[in-house]
Amino acid sequence: MTCITTTTLDVTPSTLRGQLSRWPTGVAVITALGDGRPIGKTVNSFHATSLDPLLVGWCIDHSSSQLEEWLAASGYVVHVMAADQATLMTHFATRSTDRFADISWSAGLDGMPVLAEPVPLRLECRVAHRMPVGDHTYLIGEVATIAATDAAPLVLQR
Repeated sequence: MTCITTTTLDVTPSTLRGQLSRWPTGVAVITALGDGRPIGKTVNSFHATSLDPLLVGWCIDHSSSQLEEWLAASGYVVHVMAADQATLMTHFATRSTDRFADISWSAGLDGMPVLAEPVPLRLECRVAHRMPVGDHTYLIGEVATIAATDAAPLVLQR
């Protein structure tokens, strides 16, 4: 039997972030229309919220670029990244004024940007609730369309 030692750590934002990075998580690129133009970002806070009604959610940091556009968007598209899409994930994680430069996409539900590259799961959603929570806002969307492939999703840990 292995002896496991538990260490008590300081309760700080950096400690919590570092420890939670040990938890495996999926990665999604969220897209929307902000002021009539496509916006997008990489998130790992995406999750199911309710099955009745069909709701999913994700959180946006209040220091995030384009925060006002995200908060004003009427909907969003969740693109769950595939194991071989790390480059696309990184592209949407960079701070850039135009993350759609050199990215193929088409207009989906309500004109929202749908990435052309196939992903394991794509959900087109209309925002149902916006809830400020600490230094983030929780954006809950009602799922309007679902598209899926057999591709394995990208999972990050640390």
